[in-house]
Amino acid sequence: MSELRFEGVTVHYGHQRTGLRAVDDISLTVPAGQVVGLVGESGSGKSTLAATAVGLVAPSAGRVLLDGVDVRRLRGRERGLQMVFQDPYSSLDPRMSIGESIAEAMPKGTDRRAEVARLLELVHLDPGRATALPARLSGGQRQRVALARALAGQPEVIIADEITSALDVSVQGAVLNLVRELQDRLGLSMLFISHNLAVVRYVSDRIAVMRHGVLVEEGTADQVLAQPRHEYTRELLAAAPSRHTSLLEAL
Repeated sequence: MSELRFEGVTVHYGHQRTGLRAVDDISLTVPAGQVVGLVGESGSGKSTLAATAVGLVAPSAGRVLLDGVDVRRLRGRERGLQMVFQDPYSSLDPRMSIGESIAEAMPKGTDRRAEVARLLELVHLDPGRATALPARLSGGQRQRVALARALAGQPEVIIADEITSALDVSVQGAVLNLVRELQDRLGLSMLFISHNLAVVRYVSDRIAVMRHGVLVEEGTADQVLAQPRHEYTRELLAAAPSRHTSLLEAL
């Protein structure tokens, strides 16, 4: 796996004076083989920052590097990044079987049937369901398929954008366990985005905190959780929903 690095990334929408600065001079590193949890309230700029990495949003300033190479110089599969989106019900084409959706992301020359079966097993889904349409799956199962499809592209880094927020709490726990298992098994580099600090702390080696487009705190998970330096981080810790906390402590 590879290192993903944001260097002075700024994203500004609209007029220079009256527009919105969604991301303001963010520098953040996702070390190779580690999970960095990016946490903050809705509108803090987390998803905008992620979108710059995969080319959905062009930075107004700064750059995003994959192993030292500006991602804007990379094309298609060379980009080495895959993104898993928030809504499992809109992330899959309803007209395609889940096997077809996974195979679509594979490099040429791959034994697609065998690889689809392997990836479905990897995310704990029956390979015999490869012909099923997304409508036959639950939200948690669809998110597992989305993870399998991301892995099918053989990425260097995965960006997971609020992938549990649309799921029931009990299903969230299963998906988070899967993320931890995949990271342990494959050594994934991952930027894991959530508004919920209880979720982020369960899967992350490092934690970064964003507010109003600015990175206010970053460090190892133990450092940020045990000795938060910023008042906003302390507020997030105090406000972590008890139902999530209880679930994650029981896992």
